[in-house]
Amino acid sequence: MRLLVAGATGQLGAGLLETMGEAGCTMIPLLRVPEPGRRTAGRLRPPDPALVGEPVRGDVRVHRWGLDEAAVRRLADEADAVVNLAGQTNWAGRGSDIYATHVLGAEHGYLLARELTALSGRRIPYLYAGSVYAAGGAVGAVAEQPYPRRADRTVYEQAKLLAERRLTALAGEDSPLLILRLCALVGNSATGRTLRRNSLYMLADRWDDLPGGVLPAMPAARVDALPRDVAARTLLRAVRRLAGLPGTEALICHLGLGETAPSVRGLLDAAFTADPERFRRAPRVVSASARQIVWTSQNAHRFLPLTPTAHNALIGLRYVGLDRVFDRSRLAALLGGGLPEAGLGLLAGLLFGPPRRPDAVAAGGSMARFPG
Repeated sequence: MRLLVAGATGQLGAGLLETMGEAGCTMIPLLRVPEPGRRTAGRLRPPDPALVGEPVRGDVRVHRWGLDEAAVRRLADEADAVVNLAGQTNWAGRGSDIYATHVLGAEHGYLLARELTALSGRRIPYLYAGSVYAAGGAVGAVAEQPYPRRADRTVYEQAKLLAERRLTALAGEDSPLLILRLCALVGNSATGRTLRRNSLYMLADRWDDLPGGVLPAMPAARVDALPRDVAARTLLRAVRRLAGLPGTEALICHLGLGETAPSVRGLLDAAFTADPERFRRAPRVVSASARQIVWTSQNAHRFLPLTPTAHNALIGLRYVGLDRVFDRSRLAALLGGGLPEAGLGLLAGLLFGPPRRPDAVAAGGSMARFPG
């Protein structure tokens, strides 16, 4: 199976490159045209160059993803599916940039898949990598259904929601559509390699920098995260199943641990038990209400002079501090069973263990930067 992939240089893209060979797949990467003053817009380092076909250059923010007529006709012959992993992951970034990448990128990708379907005479499915965090400040059980309106979404979350709505309005029987809402992603489950130490890694790397050494969270808050290779294997299984789906409606699934996600307290306890010397003090979670966490993460920048890193970190509190379970029943039905798994010990080891390679550590960062 040959997949046209936008966002191939991100964390999940790295996971795809690590797992495509065993799945019998090949990637045709859409690489962004370098912006003025930048030598490159992203590099691919596949473990096996045979996994990557001839790249195409484009931009998800424009019509046809910026591809010319010749490129589109080539892809009509070569591509079996279109996968959109592209994302603007700076939660505190400009709203126009976030909107263009997520909303316009989602729409342009689906219209491209429909054009490839018409040219090739084959049903070319489209998979869009959404985000479970488009749920905003919702707590409790979160269903694999269109999210309702809420007033507590961040700009990033609102853009992800608008992308979903735009796609469901466009869905038709010519190109099957799957919105795969992603949880947080961490490094490879076997090697520990990660694209950069951001996201949940900041909970580990900067634990001792937290004021008072405490983390505000609901009493039963969960951390829903998957190693990138585990997520990639599940995504590839989903793409294979997607092409044969009947019907005209968009399918929405949650890609995460769901009801098996560990609690934030359990994760910290496991890390402290495995390596107590890593912490200057024992990890301590202070109970807070959902309203307190959501309001602070959404509004603190209006009253405090926050750096972009600090602003992102505050937004990230809601992604580890809320008590909610993302349902996976539709994902189970799509896959025919075999839901993704990641044990508490594995997640604690990946997050709180030392970097396996010095070049795995990126300078700066924040608790932000979950997958786009």
